[in-house]
Amino acid sequence: MQYYPISFVPKAKIINDDRGVLKIVINRKTEKILGIHILSRNAADLIHEGVMIIKNHMTLDDVINTIHVFPTLSEAIKLTAQSFKRDISVISCCIE
Repeated sequence: MQYYPISFVPKAKIINDDRGVLKIVINRKTEKILGIHILSRNAADLIHEGVMIIKNHMTLDDVINTIHVFPTLSEAIKLTAQSFKRDISVISCCIE
């Protein structure tokens, strides 16, 4: 399970609402995503992607390899997925 503060998402800074956190729960063996939790005033703008990920039995790599337009709040989902595999505090905003 990984947490990612919404305050690290560039779009959240742009809209001046960077409160909240996103959490992804995975099966460590298969990297299948089991759950996505969003605590944010903008959760309604993100939950549809979470539903699609769970419904389609996606893995971390599936999410990481999906294009997330910059700047959008949905980058939080991709960044949280990336955080399982690397230190995202030291990468460029658009590395993958």
